[in-house]
This record gives sequence, structure tokens and C-alpha cells, in this order.
Amino acid sequence: MSTITVPDDLRRRVKRLASLLDIPQHKVLEMLLDLFERDLVEETTHIVDPRVGEELERARREIDSKDPRWAERSRKLELAMGRGLIPGLFRGKWGTELGALEDNA
Repeated sequence: MSTITVPDDLRRRVKRLASLLDIPQHKVLEMLLDLFERDLVEETTHIVDPRVGEELERARREIDSKDPRWAERSRKLELAMGRGLIPGLFRGKWGTELGALEDNA
């Protein structure tokens, strides 16, 4: 076993959940990580008809040609995803990470 450093408010939340569920605190963390991982896997394992992919690519080329600023933002998001920064992690904060991506470009 080892320890990790977490903010006090997070520790209190884990402790409260463990108490409510009558389980050890490490089990709360394990359950939350399992849910988080399952959510990520579900988001990345969609099976798409190849025709849909072709149409999306065609639409993307058309939009990119009409709006270069959009095209640049799109490329930055793809680069972030390639580095493991999955947009699902930023739910509700789209303006925030787009600005950060532009600053780091």
C-alpha cells in the first residue's frame, strides 16, 4: 500500500461516501475509478457505418474550407485528443479548454 495526497474537501467527500455505503474508503475510490473508466471506454468504442464516416469527412472538408478559424480549433482539439486530453474530461468547460489550446499552440 501507499498513500496519495488529496485536498481535504475531497478526502471528506470520500470519507462521507464510505460511511454512507459502509465500505472502506479505498473501495469508494475503486468504484469511482471503475465508473470513470467504463464511461471513457463507452465513449471511445462506437461502431460507425463507413458511409457515415465518409459523409462526416466530406462535411468537415466543406466546413473547414468555409471557416478557417473553426478548422484551426478542430485541429487543436484533435491534437489534444491524440495526447490523451479527451474532451469528455472537460464536460461543461468547452470555452476554457479551447482558450487554453489556443494559448499553447
